[in-house]
Amino acid sequence: APGILLATGAAGWLGRASFSKANDGQIAPRWASWLLLSIAPFAALVLLSATLPPGIAWQEEGRGYDVLEYHLQTPKEYYDAGQISYLPHNVYGAFPAAAEMLFLFGNQFMGETIDAWPIAKCLNALLIVLIVCAAWAIGRDTSPACGVGCAVLAGSSGWLAYLGGIAYVEGGMLLMGMLSIGCLLRASRLECSRTANRWIILAGALSGFACGFKYTAVVLVAIPVWTAIFIVFRCDIARRIRLAALFAIASVVTFSPWLIKNVAATGNPVFPLLGEWFDSYPPGWGESESAHFAAAHKPLTHQAGLTGRATAFWEKVVADPAHRFGAIMLALAAVGWSRHRSRIDAALWGVLLVQVLVWLFATHLYARFAVPMLIPLVLLAGRGTTNKIGTMSGGFAIVLVSGAVLNFFYAYILYAQHTELDGERFRLEGATSAFTEGYLTNQKHVGYVNQKLPQDAKVLLVGEARAFYFKRKCDYCVVFNRNPFADAVEEATSPGEILHWLEAQGYTHVLVHYGEMNRLRGSYGFWEPLTPSLFAQLVDAGLIELERFSLDDGGAPYAIIYEVPRR
Repeated sequence: APGILLATGAAGWLGRASFSKANDGQIAPRWASWLLLSIAPFAALVLLSATLPPGIAWQEEGRGYDVLEYHLQTPKEYYDAGQISYLPHNVYGAFPAAAEMLFLFGNQFMGETIDAWPIAKCLNALLIVLIVCAAWAIGRDTSPACGVGCAVLAGSSGWLAYLGGIAYVEGGMLLMGMLSIGCLLRASRLECSRTANRWIILAGALSGFACGFKYTAVVLVAIPVWTAIFIVFRCDIARRIRLAALFAIASVVTFSPWLIKNVAATGNPVFPLLGEWFDSYPPGWGESESAHFAAAHKPLTHQAGLTGRATAFWEKVVADPAHRFGAIMLALAAVGWSRHRSRIDAALWGVLLVQVLVWLFATHLYARFAVPMLIPLVLLAGRGTTNKIGTMSGGFAIVLVSGAVLNFFYAYILYAQHTELDGERFRLEGATSAFTEGYLTNQKHVGYVNQKLPQDAKVLLVGEARAFYFKRKCDYCVVFNRNPFADAVEEATSPGEILHWLEAQGYTHVLVHYGEMNRLRGSYGFWEPLTPSLFAQLVDAGLIELERFSLDDGGAPYAIIYEVPRR
């Protein structure tokens, strides 16, 4: 997995001494490099966020729900098992896992799993830093001043500050996508040269690496960048088709390890996607699960129409309340077209148009799925800060700094909402024990399992799939997979038979998270047989209630832990 990072340096090696820079002789204003200081507060915010244990940020993402259920949990399971294998209880383990392999490397380096989270988060922060460096390098191909503009716009983006402090996968996807389009633009300046072929191959390889971080990169990075080949090159159509073929082949080659892995494990190269195309039903998965997954990843009913989709685009991209793209970036992107109107600008706008259409009509309109739009937007806006000869005026420098200040204001407000209470800042940096020992009020159940249950306890988690912080043997199931416990309940003729099944499976305890159960019923869905009344019946049949966990004294329990009786 660390070898993937080496791909970021391959561009310079392949193109060594082969490219005569278009900006030779151009000099940025002496004050231009000082503009880079405007992104220093964002770097500090990313580093601060990276020291917070997973599960604190962000509320919009269920406070890192995907991280604790998937991005860090699957490497933890691989490490504990000593192998990377198919997980019948966690469908997300079948997704491309380039980032998770980096996180697994952190586990191996530390020799354990839970306390290795700082490596995972800092690796992700490093990827965010490299995105800014890549934006600078691509802009510098136009002019030094444009390089500064691209770096400032990327570094002051609210989305990068948002993503940099949490162990997500978008950092690697954006880095590879940014490098891919950079290599493509470099090739366009050498279109009559054999060296252009090498840059195109590298661009395709990098887009394939982007797909290795997340499935959505196929339609939001690889395909949009591929379409740019037909816009940015001036050569005849036959030459463009050959270049497009080289790009596509290279992309498939570098993405293929994940496709091959899924074919071997499930029979579907893009499992669990395209279930209607592949008759693929590995353990823990069937036709109903495939239909459930597809239905849960469609727009909400009120967003299904054209008006609803357009409204979602306005609210989550253009007028995002958290200002993560930023009005300045969007405005400068439009200015860039009016100032240059070159094939490069047309290609970048083509990439953005394809991304917008894909997001509108091929996703469930989730805000984070729009993040790949940063790739063309940063470069377009960076070009918008300079004139046709590549210099930047003082007025545009003021606009850049003003945009950075505005973006930081919104980014810090979002950060403070998660780390402050009544003006007092939480002291949770590096505090893994806040979760593992249950110091946080919504994590009392984790502390109880880790501290009060015996080492040889085996716990069945119901409703709770965020298994990362548990130190006892815990079985869980994400809502999309077939749940053996739900099947046993459905097939049982009495509560006693269910208790017998729990004992036969070796479970000593059952932790039911009623808060998560209710939340999931209102979003992705939950198994119908598993209800609060079921556990009331099981208690009457002999299931022993050990402890209730509430957010405040005397409040309704958000979770209850039970002991399975031995017979």
